[in-house]
Amino acid sequence: MKQAQPTEAAYWSYVEQLLIEGAHKGLPYRPPALRILTTGEGASLPEFKHALKTALCNFSVTDLTEPQLSDYTAARGAAFGGSLGAALALAFHAKGHKVFASARDLSKTSSLQQAGIQCLELDVLSAESIDAAKTKISDETSGSIDILINNAGGGHYMPFMHLDLQKARELFDINVWSYLSVTQAFLPLLLRDKSVAGQESLLVNNTSISSVLRTPFHSAYSASKAAMAMFSEIQRIELQPLGIRVIDLKTGSLESNFGPNRTNEIDLPADSPYQPIKDEVTNVISGATTEAYAEDQESWAKNVVEDLLKKNPPAEIWRGGMAGTIQLTSKIETVVPTGLQDKQFQRLGGLDKLEKIMREKEA
Repeated sequence: MKQAQPTEAAYWSYVEQLLIEGAHKGLPYRPPALRILTTGEGASLPEFKHALKTALCNFSVTDLTEPQLSDYTAARGAAFGGSLGAALALAFHAKGHKVFASARDLSKTSSLQQAGIQCLELDVLSAESIDAAKTKISDETSGSIDILINNAGGGHYMPFMHLDLQKARELFDINVWSYLSVTQAFLPLLLRDKSVAGQESLLVNNTSISSVLRTPFHSAYSASKAAMAMFSEIQRIELQPLGIRVIDLKTGSLESNFGPNRTNEIDLPADSPYQPIKDEVTNVISGATTEAYAEDQESWAKNVVEDLLKKNPPAEIWRGGMAGTIQLTSKIETVVPTGLQDKQFQRLGGLDKLEKIMREKEA
């Protein structure tokens, strides 16, 4: 006799229980090898529970011993007071580091300059500007920095049907190609002689939790973050022999004006099939669905800096609102049917409501 496939409600009820219990532990997740249970004739609910418990209970705490303070940190993306880059720059500065914060418009870095942080002009889309910044920092550090943080970013959010493809290309220029351009230019300053113990440098790419999410109406943004996450994976493999440790920073929901600014571009065509759920589309794009979980930038930056300064920082750092939850769910996808996962995201964007409306029209 074939075993009955667990119902959707049973799957998600158990997943939610586990997430509530473990999402806020803040521990690095290191999953064991898992067998996919939802193939063939299906898995029983007890088997499913056992697999999830095996996956979610395998946490380990990294060595918390901190090395001596690095000499120089180049923190990109500190474009204006209150930005994530500014928060990181201030957190490193508070630890006693020499920080170089960059911005396209230096008039927006007054708070950093008042704190004693050196700011320099940098347009991450200009090869000439990147080279000039690299030369200036190299001259002031004798050609060596310890940490490079790629944190610049932009967004474009719409249902895929209505995406402005030119804006999407420009988004990839900021979220992917600018990271690669700056990194290539600054690599000579990060290279280390591995024969000297404790001299490993850090390359940090902020890809955000969006790199692993299938959030509706975020296709261009999430795809750009996923692309940079894969670059980070391969950079880590290629650069490790050269004394450079690459870290993927998965940032969760944070208090900022980035989300509210997204609503300025929501202008669905009058004949858009998504008009019946325009409110739901707006909520997802504006970040209203996650604002209750948002963490303040100062706490986020402090935690990230502490993570980066550990003796052996992890390949991925998950910080910010919902980051722990998303880290767990990204690891258990192998035991949750894709169809069930898709339905959860459809509910998030009101697409289940739209499907019902479309069916009623056809009836």
